[in-house]
Amino acid sequence: MERRQTESAAEQARLVVVIGNTTTTMAMFSEGPEPDVARMPSDRVESSDLITGVLGELVRQHGAPHDIAICSVVPDIARRCASLFESMFSVPVLVIGADIRLPFNLEYGNRNAFGADRVALCAWSRKIFSGQAHIAVDIGTAITFDVLDSNGNHVGGLIMPGLDMMAGALHARTAQLPQVNIERSSTLLGRSTEECIRSGIFWGTVKQISGLIDEIGDYLRREHGEATVRVIATGGNSRLIAAEIESIDVVDEVAVARGSRLLLELNSSPD
Repeated sequence: MERRQTESAAEQARLVVVIGNTTTTMAMFSEGPEPDVARMPSDRVESSDLITGVLGELVRQHGAPHDIAICSVVPDIARRCASLFESMFSVPVLVIGADIRLPFNLEYGNRNAFGADRVALCAWSRKIFSGQAHIAVDIGTAITFDVLDSNGNHVGGLIMPGLDMMAGALHARTAQLPQVNIERSSTLLGRSTEECIRSGIFWGTVKQISGLIDEIGDYLRREHGEATVRVIATGGNSRLIAAEIESIDVVDEVAVARGSRLLLELNSSPD
C-alpha cells in the first residue's frame, strides 16, 4: 500500500521553482493543496550540487516531479536553470513569462518586460478572485501592484522600492546613516537614528501601500464601474506590512508558486 501511494504521489508531483532577487523557493505540489517548500539563496541557484541537496528531501517525500515550472525575475537565469532541471529529471520544464497561455488578458507596452513573478501572481489572483476586480501586491525586494478588473483584464500597475531596497539606498548614499534591518516599529517617532530610519521606512511603506490600495479601489469603482475590489498580498515582507492594513483580504507568501503551478497545468493541457 505504501509503495502504491508513493507512486501515485510521484505521478502527480509538480515542482515549481521561483527565483527571486534574494531567495529562491522550491515548491513541490503533490496530492494536497499546500506545497512542500524549501528555500535557498538566489545567488547559489545555478549550483547543481546545492540544488541536488536542497531538492533531495522533496524528492524523497514526493518522488521525482513529472513536470516543472521555473519563474525567475531574470530571464537568462530561468533559461539556464531550465536546461539544468531538464538534464536532472528528463521532464518538461515551462519557463513562466508573458508569452505563454494566460488566464487573464494582458496588454502591456513591452510584454517581455512584464516580470514572470507578476505573471504568476496575476494568474493566481485571477483564480481566487474570479469575476471580481482586485489588486495583487508583491511586497518583496521591490513592491509591485497589478490591477485586474472583473473581466480579467490587466488594467495596469505600479512599481516602487521595497523595504530593504530603501534601507540600503539610505545607507549607500549618505555618509552618516547606518544600515538598518527593517522590522515592525512599535512607535511612530524614533528616538535614535536607527529608530527613525526603521519607523520612517516601515510606517512610510504601510501608509504608501494602504493609500495606493484606496486610490486604486476608487479608480476602479469610478472609471470601471466595479462594485467591489479585493486585495491579495505576497512576498517576503507581506506578513510584516499586511498586518497593519485592513484592506488586504488575503496574505499568501507562496502565491507566486501557486500561480506558476496553475500556469504549468494550463500550458500542459490540450487546447
